[in-house]
Amino acid sequence: EARVHIVVGLLRALESADDVIELVRSAPDQAQAREALMADDGGGGLGLSRDQADAVLRLQLGQLTRLNKGKLLEEQKTLSASQAELEKLVTLDGAVRDLMVEEFHESKRKYGIPRRTTIQPGEGELEDIDFVKNSRSVIVVTRGGYVKRMPLKTFESQRRGTRGKKGTFSASEDNEVMHCFTCNDHDTLLMTTQRGVAFGLRAFQVPTATRTAKGVPIPSVLPVRSDDVITSVLTVSEFPDDEYVVLATENGYIKKTPLKAFEKLTSRGLTIATLGEGDRLAWCQKCTDEDDILIGSKLGMATRISAKKLRPTGRTSRGVISMKLNEGD
Repeated sequence: EARVHIVVGLLRALESADDVIELVRSAPDQAQAREALMADDGGGGLGLSRDQADAVLRLQLGQLTRLNKGKLLEEQKTLSASQAELEKLVTLDGAVRDLMVEEFHESKRKYGIPRRTTIQPGEGELEDIDFVKNSRSVIVVTRGGYVKRMPLKTFESQRRGTRGKKGTFSASEDNEVMHCFTCNDHDTLLMTTQRGVAFGLRAFQVPTATRTAKGVPIPSVLPVRSDDVITSVLTVSEFPDDEYVVLATENGYIKKTPLKAFEKLTSRGLTIATLGEGDRLAWCQKCTDEDDILIGSKLGMATRISAKKLRPTGRTSRGVISMKLNEGD
């Protein structure tokens, strides 16, 4: 509406261009020229509004042409049509719906292409493991009960016959390496203690340390008793139905438990074997029914058992006698 009002004033000024030029030339300043254009007393004024008069005073002499008048007439026609259309939208609900349908059809014509992406169901809540890269690492467990993790690239390839690099702090006997192995950071570490308790821990949850560092105490990572000792550490990537965990005790007992039984094992720990008085868990390893189990005693006696002949038992069972031990063995 404001622009239509201005265009009407400009057209009125162009129709009386000579009178407007004479009126502006005779005015002592712009303010009086504006008042003269706004006057409607028969003295040559056009009766324009203040906004129209200001628009006329901003016109350049070159704009007072027939071509410019034609442009103004065309603009007036367009603005009037737009004004009528907008007023129709304001007053009629049907006109609004018709416009929406038209715009929807236009959008469909312009953007109605087949979807280029697929929407898949969410995988549920994210866990810490989802944000950890599955890199290769070296994990070291010492006799003194310290553990640490190092990137595998810490130990670059060396030539045969070289001395090698120190892999841990070695100032005392307690820092003697008991377990050293490589694994993926997403692997589960199945740690068993001499008291027959198993703990489950993701490899990436073991704190990282430098090559010569001592590591952190195991009780700060797992709730292991201070008088207990880690006897075995198994790395598990999957828990297939055809794999088992074989355990042997110092008193000669042996048992085989499905690996699947430890799939939900956490850092809180679970009993992995019931031990007799004075007995301790000495060995733990994975196997399948295709493997043979070779058992040796302290005094040099040995026996071999087919893993297939060893009946699988529950997690808390004691197991069976693997071999008869002589006194002191």
